[in-house]
Amino acid sequence: MYRADNAFNRRELKSFDGGFLYELQNSYELSPRLSEQILQTAKASLVRPEHSQYGQIEAVVACLEEKSGKSINQVKKCTVTLTLDNGKEDEDILQEFGRPALRRFVLQRITEEALEQEGILSQEDLSRYLHCGVRTIKRDIHAIKSRGIEVMTRGAFHNIGRGQTHKSQIINLYLNGFTYSEIKRKTQHSLSAVKRYLESFSKVLMSIHYGIAHSKEISLVTGLSESLIKQYRQIIEEAKKSQLMSEHLSILLEQSQYRSGLKKTISQDGLRVAVTEET
Repeated sequence: MYRADNAFNRRELKSFDGGFLYELQNSYELSPRLSEQILQTAKASLVRPEHSQYGQIEAVVACLEEKSGKSINQVKKCTVTLTLDNGKEDEDILQEFGRPALRRFVLQRITEEALEQEGILSQEDLSRYLHCGVRTIKRDIHAIKSRGIEVMTRGAFHNIGRGQTHKSQIINLYLNGFTYSEIKRKTQHSLSAVKRYLESFSKVLMSIHYGIAHSKEISLVTGLSESLIKQYRQIIEEAKKSQLMSEHLSILLEQSQYRSGLKKTISQDGLRVAVTEET
């Protein structure tokens, strides 16, 4: 056990996340919990999706518009950015749920990242990037689907269309009154992942609340993909039909406004939308 913990600590310290946490705890004498909260806030505020980060790769995949059945050399392709290693977030899942759970988590993450960038991965692509056989990928997809989550791979997408993603599942669980710990246990995600998905959902919720109407405009303000924003808008519309979910929408909106501590003003000139902040 001691050796395993040692190996885990060494891996963590070699990552950018681990180095940052080390500095906070040792140079500034902050607690581990506060250090991790600062790390997550810094990543949410400073990391920009248009730039590749540590643990990400650029991959050439089939474009989403291409129907299945064509040979790969005949289909239009695009370049997408995939997150294979998300630092401490992935390490937390590995430590608590094990390697198969981490592989399934990364599988869901990169398939959705590809979709949000108008690309789509095949089972062979997943096999390559996750360093396992296609049969393992098929078993993982079956295990994920057994929880009511669709995995959009090339072929499956054009047959069944977009289903519920793991992000949608997490948000729906929260809006139905489940706690962070309960969501973490049910979905086998880390707490930081659960909080990150709810934060991105809150950005869309806040944008709509402050009068930004179109997905493209919300994308400009939040930095989220239009595809993801459409998913979140659908969840918001469905949630408004339920008293319980509507109440949690209001709570989430109030929490987001409280955290910002700012008054938001929306200005539009017909060409662009902007959010100005007033103290």
